[in-house]
Amino acid sequence: MPTLETFSAFRSRPFTYLWINTLSFALVQAMQRFAFVWLVIEAIDEGGLGRGSEWSGAVFFALGIPVLFFTIPAGVLADRINRRTLVLASQVVAVAVTVAAGVIIVAGAMTTVLALLLAAGVGATIAVGLPVRNAIVPTVVDRDTLLKAIVMMSMAMNISQIVGASLGGLAIAVWGIGGAFIAQGVLLLVGTLALIPLRVPTVRAAEQHRQPIQELREGMGFVWDHQGIRTLIILLAIAGIFLIGPFGTLLPQIAKEELGRNAFEASLLFTFMGVGTVISSLAIASVPELRNKGGWVIGTLISAGIVVPLLGVSPWYPLTAGVMFCGGVAAGIFMNLNQTLVQANTPPEIMGRVVSIHTLAFQGVGPFGGILAGLMAAWLGAPTWMVISGAILFVLTTWALVTQPALRKMS
Repeated sequence: MPTLETFSAFRSRPFTYLWINTLSFALVQAMQRFAFVWLVIEAIDEGGLGRGSEWSGAVFFALGIPVLFFTIPAGVLADRINRRTLVLASQVVAVAVTVAAGVIIVAGAMTTVLALLLAAGVGATIAVGLPVRNAIVPTVVDRDTLLKAIVMMSMAMNISQIVGASLGGLAIAVWGIGGAFIAQGVLLLVGTLALIPLRVPTVRAAEQHRQPIQELREGMGFVWDHQGIRTLIILLAIAGIFLIGPFGTLLPQIAKEELGRNAFEASLLFTFMGVGTVISSLAIASVPELRNKGGWVIGTLISAGIVVPLLGVSPWYPLTAGVMFCGGVAAGIFMNLNQTLVQANTPPEIMGRVVSIHTLAFQGVGPFGGILAGLMAAWLGAPTWMVISGAILFVLTTWALVTQPALRKMS
């Protein structure tokens, strides 16, 4: 059961400010992920922007592809300059891009090219802001509180998952797709205010810095030489292709075409998942000492290999909602423990670079999984590709369970 100690990370005032900002950022991110995909689906029905499920994959790809170009440089910068400055800059740009998207839609000037460019702009702010926020966490809490702090950061993401997509669907229903984007920009602006009083410790002095390429090699070398962290990041990449890509791209389409649901009902599926994630996250934070965290990471990813096919073949909305809840429980365990293991085993002076590589493996590979899912869904059908993706995920993660005994015991 959760106790006051579960929330002990909030004793740190800087962490509290960071958490409030992360909550608003994640809430809008969840709304945008749904809204951009729905924009394309709606346009397809009206004969507008796109002509098939390939465009759902394309917009998901555009949201995520900036991770490949911005995350690693952001990680290097995070170990060289003030991390608060980077987060603040990314948030201001996110406000501008989001409001611009809403204005263009309201003006009736949205095109396929503009939709993809704006999605890429939003993705760039996520690519910079997400790893830097994660790198800040170990600098504002002590090591004994790190797991709880990571869980609370995850909780901000999970709460946003619960209400973000559904709020996005509701905003679309009330104000239309353009008004929904403008509302997201206002919410981002409010969250930016929490960064003003935030103070982040300096990790190291400027004179200690070497050339950026050398620092990048140092971070990549650390990841490669550490077998546990290397395997955790490889598993994240696998999840990006065969879990996050198909899930983010095809679930709204399945809800609309296979289950006959509207935008709000489709977005509620993400709410059920978020509830499951919150429950498992609170459970983890309430356990005094969890052993064999690596084994839990692999086990929950194996379970995702069952969840994804079930989402593809489910003929009933209530069953899909139940599967989403179970998937959320597993996701809470997987993401919290994966990130905790990486950060707890990384020296503070290279945290920004390692966290950026960690983010790249998950967010950067996901867009390729998304565009692959869109293409394969156009060829085989969305439900069929969900089944195939789940089967591949199950086989690969089961292989990791058998062949990585050190990771199973990693804590």
